Amino acid sequence: MSKVSFGIFVPQMSLQYGTIRRMFSDAEAIGFESAWLADHFIPYDYPDRPITEPMLECWTTLASLAAETKRIRFGALVSCNSYRPPQLLAKTTSTLDVISGGRLNFAIGAGWLRLEHEQYGYEFPAISQRIEKLREAIDIIRLLWTDEKASFAGKYYVIKEAINSPKPIQKPHPPIYVGAEHPTMIKFAAQYADVWNFPSDINPYTHQDYAQRVNILESQCDKIGRNPLAIKRSWLGIAILGKNEDHVTQKISSIKPKTLSKEQSFREIVGTAETCLQRIGEYVDLGVSEFILIFPETYTSETFREFYEKVVKKV
Repeated sequence: MSKVSFGIFVPQMSLQYGTIRRMFSDAEAIGFESAWLADHFIPYDYPDRPITEPMLECWTTLASLAAETKRIRFGALVSCNSYRPPQLLAKTTSTLDVISGGRLNFAIGAGWLRLEHEQYGYEFPAISQRIEKLREAIDIIRLLWTDEKASFAGKYYVIKEAINSPKPIQKPHPPIYVGAEHPTMIKFAAQYADVWNFPSDINPYTHQDYAQRVNILESQCDKIGRNPLAIKRSWLGIAILGKNEDHVTQKISSIKPKTLSKEQSFREIVGTAETCLQRIGEYVDLGVSEFILIFPETYTSETFREFYEKVVKKV
């Protein structure tokens, strides 16, 4: 296989800061290349989990983790455009890239959790309007990352000769990830993304579903004259490693049914080491070069290390 990178996703629902810090540090020490938090204010797997459970704000937490780590790349998967003006987000991300020595991965999306918007008083317009706002936001963020004085006058956002100093360390700027699973957002990613992240952790997508979405991405790239190979392909999903099939079944049954159903387990990177490698290979054949993994059974260094030693090292 060609060069493939692996990271971990830590949906910080119900987790204390010390646990999150340990997970990032363990992932870095073991050899994973990235670690990510979720950008939500409340647990988003309700009703399985009470929405009153702790949920640390992601960008504040990432700022601390940037100083706690040395090598691993990090980001929010994905940052919701509704929650912060893009001008502020450009400044925040520039600062984090400087603090971390150029290790920020910047992922952004249009937002999807209606309850969260309603609770916090954010508007939740139709998806078409959310995408229009996201388009303007990315334009502004890029300008503030790169221009000495940035000006932009759009339908939703305006800046005038705005100065953002210091700039991000990464040039021309940190990689822009767009999280997209539906065709409309995949077409958006074809135009705006440096990296297309496909989330397979909530909806039970099959390998064939992903192949169809690759076709959408490539078709849209052809229409706009962009080389589809210029867009890195990133996959987010569940990973569970078992010694044998019985062990795998036992692990699946110990997890909340909605987190990972038996049917969905056949669509994720779940199984023995051989099965996990086979599924990774199937996605690599479709151009995936980055896997961001959720380990729902337990957040321990032993879980991370076992998967890294028995699977990642053999990719």
